[in-house]
Amino acid sequence: MTAMPEEPSIVRNDLREAFAALDVMPGFRAELVDGEIIVSPTPDGQHETIIVAVDDWVRDVHDLRLHRNLTLISPEGEYVPDGIAAPKGAFAGQDWHSKPDGVAMVLEVTSGRGGKNKGAERDRGPKRRGYAAADIPLYLLVDRLDGKVTIFSEPRGGDYTHSASAVLGDDLTIPEPLEGVLPTRDF
Repeated sequence: MTAMPEEPSIVRNDLREAFAALDVMPGFRAELVDGEIIVSPTPDGQHETIIVAVDDWVRDVHDLRLHRNLTLISPEGEYVPDGIAAPKGAFAGQDWHSKPDGVAMVLEVTSGRGGKNKGAERDRGPKRRGYAAADIPLYLLVDRLDGKVTIFSEPRGGDYTHSASAVLGDDLTIPEPLEGVLPTRDF
């Protein structure tokens, strides 16, 4: 994977410093998305069930690990994906936030709460573009509100140039570098 170019950050340094100094209460997590510091509660049981199913697939089919609770640095912000598919030990010795070197895929699972869901909108837009800007090859979005799962691939120009979707419960074909079929029946 290509390392991120060393270029000026789009996110202001003072905002990054404020983000780094946050002391988040237990049961919450913080992200820097689209120029905003977002603090959100930890997810529900179905959310975790989906993450475990993706973790099993990544481990069994590709011998990778689905790392969690790590912050990835992008030119667009600093994100805590629900899962980061990378080799075992990829983040050993790293600080609490890291460049996404060696990351094959990131996973986001939207909240199951209905209504106007800002978190889902961030997952569908700013975070998708941020992962592409960081040159992460694949972005898997499990959208519980829309009832579908989408794989975004081929990052270029600050967004992904290809995507494929399936209804939750159906199989989803994943392109390289994690080529295979992801079953979503347990989602």
